[in-house]
Amino acid sequence: MPKLVPAALALAAALSAASPALAERTSFFVMDAIKSDNGEIANATLASQRAVSPAVRDFAATLVRDHSAARVQAIAAARASRIGIPRGMTAEAQHLRRRLLRLSGPEFDEAFLTAMIKQHRKAFIKYAEQRRTGDPLTRQLAEDALPRLSEHLRMALSLR
Repeated sequence: MPKLVPAALALAAALSAASPALAERTSFFVMDAIKSDNGEIANATLASQRAVSPAVRDFAATLVRDHSAARVQAIAAARASRIGIPRGMTAEAQHLRRRLLRLSGPEFDEAFLTAMIKQHRKAFIKYAEQRRTGDPLTRQLAEDALPRLSEHLRMALSLR
């Protein structure tokens, strides 16, 4: 995974300090990225334990690995921008978790895959927009994440 270079971090911090609107967009994107990764990690960990299909369990393990790495990168960006690091997950991830906890067997696998397809499509669009319009820091985060998001979507679609 590409690393954020110190010069980009310094530039992002300087730009954020210069523009309150840009700082707010940066803060929102980075905090949302961390909360999204937290949710992906939690729900994929559950799927790696409860999915019936070995392929779904393997996919879930890939999500845990990749979103854990992405979370580390997003936390570094948050620290560089002096943004607080959220501990929770998105409301969408919380809702999915409650739903998954009530399911088992093939219904669990199908619900998990359906949610991963939906979430990764939305994330891909959001990150593509951020790559286009964000500050240097969030553009780099988005650039680094897009190939993984695309691969996760491809994997989820292939398992249906």
